[in-house]
Amino acid sequence: MQAQKRTLNGHAATPDTPASYYYGEDADMQPPAPEDVVDKLKRIGSVGEAAHRIADLVAREATERKQMIGGVDNFWLMLQDTTDFNPACTSVFIMRDQVTVEKMAQQCTRQAEKFPRYRQKLESVGRLLHGAIFVDDPDFNVMNHIHVRRLPEPAGKKELDALVGEIIAEEWDLSRPLWDTVIVENYRDEDGVCAVVARGHHTLSDGQGFVISQLFMTSYYDDLAQMMDGAADKLHKAKRGRLLPSEYSKSLKSLDPYSTNHPAAPLLHVVLALLFWFTYILQTLVSIVWSTYQAIRMVSMVLFTFWRMEMVTADQSSRRTPHREFSSSKTFSLQDVKLCQQAFSGPRPGYAVAGVPKDQRRNVRSKVGHVTLNDVVCAIMSDVLGNIVASKPEPTTTWGKIRRTANKVLPTSMGFFIPISIRQPGDWSMRNLSTASNVYLKPARTLSSDISIRDIHEHIHKCRRELSLFKHSGWPKFCFHLMQLTGQAPILFPLSWFPKSKEHNPLVKAMRRFVMKPVADACLQSFTAILTNIPGPSKKPITMHDVEVAKWTAIPPQAGAGTLGIGIMSYAGGISIGVSADHVPGSEGIARRICEDFERRFELYVSRAKEVLDHQD
Repeated sequence: MQAQKRTLNGHAATPDTPASYYYGEDADMQPPAPEDVVDKLKRIGSVGEAAHRIADLVAREATERKQMIGGVDNFWLMLQDTTDFNPACTSVFIMRDQVTVEKMAQQCTRQAEKFPRYRQKLESVGRLLHGAIFVDDPDFNVMNHIHVRRLPEPAGKKELDALVGEIIAEEWDLSRPLWDTVIVENYRDEDGVCAVVARGHHTLSDGQGFVISQLFMTSYYDDLAQMMDGAADKLHKAKRGRLLPSEYSKSLKSLDPYSTNHPAAPLLHVVLALLFWFTYILQTLVSIVWSTYQAIRMVSMVLFTFWRMEMVTADQSSRRTPHREFSSSKTFSLQDVKLCQQAFSGPRPGYAVAGVPKDQRRNVRSKVGHVTLNDVVCAIMSDVLGNIVASKPEPTTTWGKIRRTANKVLPTSMGFFIPISIRQPGDWSMRNLSTASNVYLKPARTLSSDISIRDIHEHIHKCRRELSLFKHSGWPKFCFHLMQLTGQAPILFPLSWFPKSKEHNPLVKAMRRFVMKPVADACLQSFTAILTNIPGPSKKPITMHDVEVAKWTAIPPQAGAGTLGIGIMSYAGGISIGVSADHVPGSEGIARRICEDFERRFELYVSRAKEVLDHQD
């Protein structure tokens, strides 16, 4: 057979041609040296050694995967990277006496021991196939996170509000633990002589986890631990049918004697467990139906309103102002809230207390259409914001005029982005365990002080139905778990595709400017405010560092330009609201105005509630 010819270094070659014909001693190219098989095997090692190294690699990868933050934790980092969103959760404490730096440092050290994220920093931020993780900061010093500030005279509420606005607006350094505490040592008013402002990044924890970690430093911690652990134990027993029948339903109270020390007790436990799971499954099936309706309704409202959502602040230029303002309302009695609940629960005003003597109304609750604290507060807040928007001067920009004209013709609601916790009882972890959804609430038909009792009742129940639909929907929870998966591989979420660190690439820069940021901004401005209810110790005051806390206010982050951050805080027998807003020329002092208008509107609702209850007497 004729040998097949090849070409090597310009010479015709056959398989029988010796290599020396082509490679002389002085040639530039030499034939490759034969690989030493023994050296290669030594480098690779035995099969067992190679398998051991692979197992170690897999184990390290698995450990790192377990330590990665969840997708919701990582979402705040991506949103911060893409937009001007500042993920700051803020608390303001008014103290009865001075708090020293030494006491604060001691308590914060204990806090960091209980909640490790307070002494940890982020690592591996921005990777596409691996999520970020919290690692111990070798340079951690609690004193680097405690600051002392003094207010200008007269060092009252107005000056403190201005300082809190500055603290909210501060940028974050992701190379250090994500929290700070500021002691305002010369603050003074009728409530206290010192203030403490605590700020934490939303990746550190959700609002509830942040509050839980702060309560660890107070006298309320033991009660909180008992309450959380008790709730976890109660849920565990309920699943196994181990609770008293009356704890499942008061109508089953007659079966209580048979649940312990009785021959029928084991059978009763099985029946109760089956009842629990049957009810759970039934509620889940009903939730799926309502969830679909809520999702369709919410998406429709977003598409119908996001392009014409009007903010309470003045219009801003293309670049959002970096300045913020803050204010808080006075404290209202929870008894006044209960008056509103009793007066306006049920299908008509006064239904809940009809026929009940005045001295027996303390725990009266309507079996139909019960009104919650959230229903009352959200109804009032929609009135307040709706009235401010309606009183804004005519816009000067072309788009502002188009938006105002559209809102005069089309139905208009106030959009609220409301978080809801899915944290399980007994869960102390510093993680984001909350989901949320847009809720659209229409202001009352009459925003003046001559609103009728019937109009208030109708308005509160419209808000109650919208909030109830949201609370019982399963889609926000489903979206939460879906987003959590992106923590393992951030590339699954589009916000990670074009990071700020790669803006030197023209394509990345163009995509960020013309696609990612506009879309993200549109989502963040599809509502007027982030509104959250933060349940604190509601019965009596607590102490922090052995000093009584006179007032406690907490607020969530703001979203897009012009949006508000509104926190409803229950504490020591009362509730108050805190508001943060963009500090925009033309609407300066808007946070203070919202709080003042809320106070007046709340007092109006309470006076109408008293009229209803007095009429029942």
